[in-house]
Amino acid sequence: MPEKAEAIRQGDIPGVQLRCRQALPLPPGEVWGWLVENPKLTRWLAAEAAVEAGPQGSLQLAGTEDGETGVWRERGRTLVWTPPGLWVLAFERLDAGWTAATRLTLAVHREPGEAGGSELDVLQHGFQRLPLSLCLTVWEAYRRRWRTALSRLAAAVAAPAE
Repeated sequence: MPEKAEAIRQGDIPGVQLRCRQALPLPPGEVWGWLVENPKLTRWLAAEAAVEAGPQGSLQLAGTEDGETGVWRERGRTLVWTPPGLWVLAFERLDAGWTAATRLTLAVHREPGEAGGSELDVLQHGFQRLPLSLCLTVWEAYRRRWRTALSRLAAAVAAPAE
């Protein structure tokens, strides 16, 4: 049976930008730790992670998922660094024929109310700068990947530390 297609969400422009959000029951400073600490990143985002924090920092990721063959590798170079609320990276998949990096924005917002929770807002755009033969395929792959990763993040945050 074919997989049911997921509806395009507000903030998504196929082949151009995608936006995913995840509410988390943590204050912004704790959510930030899930973005910049290697052991935490490997629990939800990639099998391997290496973060060099700071304004001149970077993010290196590697893993396999979604039935892909082989290992994928990604690199993000920090463009804006404002902890614990904003990290903007020039983000690209290595060895995949990308001719330009996308822009990945990770923003942590305090949720209104007394609960003290936060929202992680992921915005990735610039897919249209990739070759036409790649942009929609790459956009769709990241849309599935971010949705899955944010679900794993919510489960990891809810689970006791290992």
